[in-house]
Amino acid sequence: MTDADLKSSPGRDEADLVWRAKRLDRTAWAEIYSAHERFIYRYVRARVFEEAVAEDLTSAVFLAALQSIGSYRDRGRPLLAWLYRLARNTVADHQRKLVGPRGMREWLSWGRPSQDGEQVQEPREAATSAGDPAEGIERLDLRQAIALLPERQREVVILRHFVGLSTPEIAAAIGKQPAAVYSLEARALASLRATLTDFDELSGRTDENGSRHAINRQMESVDR
Repeated sequence: MTDADLKSSPGRDEADLVWRAKRLDRTAWAEIYSAHERFIYRYVRARVFEEAVAEDLTSAVFLAALQSIGSYRDRGRPLLAWLYRLARNTVADHQRKLVGPRGMREWLSWGRPSQDGEQVQEPREAATSAGDPAEGIERLDLRQAIALLPERQREVVILRHFVGLSTPEIAAAIGKQPAAVYSLEARALASLRATLTDFDELSGRTDENGSRHAINRQMESVDR
């Protein structure tokens, strides 16, 4: 079964699935987990650096779903949209605890040269990425650039290029019309290219292997 099949399979039977889930039917919860876990993991993994943390937060999302399914109301959106909102809140809570009052923007500046030229410590992923070190830098740069986007643009980019949702699915998840999703994505990609170009110039990477090309090489749906 393909990812597309999994995303569309609940469809007509989703109301019955939710009805059974509200009654804590184990088979229903197994179906929900099997159908949606990979997409929630992809979203969470795109927002956090550590794989183990992403796995823990994904589990936390489904625990939150189990605890709050009683208040779930069908508003014409797929169940995945509800799970996505739980995932967004779970990641946001984790990041607030992680960075404290300094804020995410300051944390994301780690590893960039300070005004006096000193190099600040990189987040752990930069030092532990497997394979070509240059690819690890590109991946870190891309994550940083995405995190600096306005919230709606960031969500669209992650849901499109990391989770692999279609435009109608993204529109349902974030409560926007498809045309608005197209506009948000276009603005986000333009901003990412500009930011990554700045990163390259700051780091002295100006050749064809500069991290701005990570958009073309790495911004695609990812599998675990």
